[in-house]
Amino acid sequence: MKNLFAVFLIMVGQLSRANMASPVREGTFSSSAFSSRTIDILKEKISISLDSHFNTAFFSVEYIIKTDTEGNQIPLLFHAMDYHGEFKVWVDDKEITILPTPKEYFEITNSVFQNFAHIFHGSNQVTIYWDEHSGFVYTINDLKYFEAFLSKGEHKIRVGYMANAWTDLHQWIKNYSLRYSLSPAKFWKSFGTLEVTLDAAKFRKHITTNLGKPAFGKTDSTAVWIFKKLPGNNIEINYTPQISSKAKMLLNIGTDNLTLFFALAVVIIHIIFTRRFRKHNLHNKYSWVLISGSLVIPFVVLFFNMYSYTLIDNAIGEEASRYHGYTFFIMVLYPVVMPFYWLLMWLLDKFHKKSLITKSILPN
Repeated sequence: MKNLFAVFLIMVGQLSRANMASPVREGTFSSSAFSSRTIDILKEKISISLDSHFNTAFFSVEYIIKTDTEGNQIPLLFHAMDYHGEFKVWVDDKEITILPTPKEYFEITNSVFQNFAHIFHGSNQVTIYWDEHSGFVYTINDLKYFEAFLSKGEHKIRVGYMANAWTDLHQWIKNYSLRYSLSPAKFWKSFGTLEVTLDAAKFRKHITTNLGKPAFGKTDSTAVWIFKKLPGNNIEINYTPQISSKAKMLLNIGTDNLTLFFALAVVIIHIIFTRRFRKHNLHNKYSWVLISGSLVIPFVVLFFNMYSYTLIDNAIGEEASRYHGYTFFIMVLYPVVMPFYWLLMWLLDKFHKKSLITKSILPN
């Protein structure tokens, strides 16, 4: 019975956890710049400053570029969506106005954007990759467009914006992250160095990154990474909150085991009371203890399985993801579980009754 019940709970639990809603609450989409093929990018410096709650982070991204031409140019295009506040651009420490993309630039045939180091595939769309196999398609109009008069030689272009953190609800505990795509840099005319600075002085909790060990500092204060080639498709900074020892214990046990322990306890109690009733009512055709328990216990066990998610969530607290799908669907199993349980208890009661009658007619 124990093994059958455990398999049954696992099978149904998986079914009841289906959920059509996305488990990811998206934060800011942003990436390295798209560069004109007439521009050499000597250095990209990304500075990320966390707030005290890991809700937002200020991104300051600086590019040292070199151009061999002089005049009014579109040296870089930037991408950022769903950020907090304003997106600002400075050229040689002078703030530049972000402009609407001119309509004529959507005519790809003779578009100035053909000179940009990215493949537009004969359309006004561009793909930014967030990891090895995942990317999003954007139109030119999604990019931050500006024009600036540049003399020959080196220039500094800097952007600044406040990014919102992503929240991933796949697991029991929320996972927060900040993401920045490096994939456009693969198409630059040249790649110099990449420097990433993470300032977590206001946050000071355990965080992880996909950048490896920093060249200087620590991730719980200020850390610096320096790369001579791209470290990957994206930068990701993650934070998972700590939980209480009680919550850890319940997570280690799991909802299925909690339900199994509860089911064994109530079934044993039911068997004890059924046997006691039969002992004092040997010749009764029906046992009201057996009948009422057979009706109630399957319902209570299924309900406990549904409630066990809330039990663990409450132990975790406000950082619980509470993303478990439609757990109430497990209650549709009641018409299946109840007859099976009733039959099993009836057989046990019948066997016990027969045993008691045999004992009563045997001579002392």
